[in-house]
Amino acid sequence: MSIKYRTIEQRVELFRAFHHRKNKRPLLGFSIGGEYAMPRYPFSARLPEDRALTPADFNIAGYVEDSEHLFLIHEQLGGDFIFSGSAFWGIPWLEAMLGCPLYASHLTGSIRAEPPKEFSTDHIPAFSPNNPWVQLMGQMLDALTQRAAGRFPLATTRMRGISDLLSVLYGGIEFVYEMYNNPDGIRNVAERLTDLFISCGKFQLDRIPVFHDGVGSFFYNAWVPRGTVWHQEDAAALLSPELYKDFIEPCNRRIVASFPHVVIHQHSTGFVPTNAYLDMGMTALEMHIDSGGPSAETLFERHLVILRERPLIICGIISETDLDWIFSKLPVSGLAVITIVDTPETADRLWKKYIEKYF
Repeated sequence: MSIKYRTIEQRVELFRAFHHRKNKRPLLGFSIGGEYAMPRYPFSARLPEDRALTPADFNIAGYVEDSEHLFLIHEQLGGDFIFSGSAFWGIPWLEAMLGCPLYASHLTGSIRAEPPKEFSTDHIPAFSPNNPWVQLMGQMLDALTQRAAGRFPLATTRMRGISDLLSVLYGGIEFVYEMYNNPDGIRNVAERLTDLFISCGKFQLDRIPVFHDGVGSFFYNAWVPRGTVWHQEDAAALLSPELYKDFIEPCNRRIVASFPHVVIHQHSTGFVPTNAYLDMGMTALEMHIDSGGPSAETLFERHLVILRERPLIICGIISETDLDWIFSKLPVSGLAVITIVDTPETADRLWKKYIEKYF
């Protein structure tokens, strides 16, 4: 067997070492497709654009078939990462549970949430297993569990963070102004949103089978310890450090305290509270290299800050110039990289260039 095509057990052991920052070489994985969910899953081509979506619009059998296909493609690419299934990560799940109407855009390849028509700061819906979107989430997880049959792990899906949800509920950047105009109201809403996030994460973990004593990582395809949820706070980029610390950080600390493990996704532009994430005990940090954003060289010091304390996953459509920098300049221990490629041949060439030298 080629070293590039390691068994699942061998890949899990590599990730165990990674999480303890004891890996002897960087981990490298590959994915084919863009960074938006809908183009990856053909079943979504039938989602209507002319009205708000309902749970009935999502063909669970079609989604499961697409996931199986992506799993088989992923295995053909080789590398260290392990394909993961989840409830369809293109759905803004928490927003839907809050009553936000969802609209599909086949042009952008994404599903957007809009502010609910009857939003009230005094009536933020609580998590309920009877919510139709929660029921859809559970049905997707059950169907994927049956199809996976232990061949690949399942994971919590994308759940947008507290600042992201505030941005949707209040509309765009208006939530920032609301922090000045109605701070107590924002804090109350943020606490309710934190309750929703935690309950939704636990709902999924209760239904996700343990995979070699761990779980997966939806889009990122990383093995992580059991009880791990993925988190993000993209809209925190709109905040000052002071506003983040006052309104969002307490919520993030409560989320971290509510789960055995939390991994957080970060973009690399705007304000990103990396130091706060490190301080609150995140299990690992993922940092995206964005198209048109800072290069790996520009992000070098931030990568080093993370790697001194936590495992780091670098993800994106990563150019070879950036890969050259990452694999020649960053420490090996605690480093994992997953890049989107166009063909299996590209994955093979990159593997030989950056990894085979370790053997």
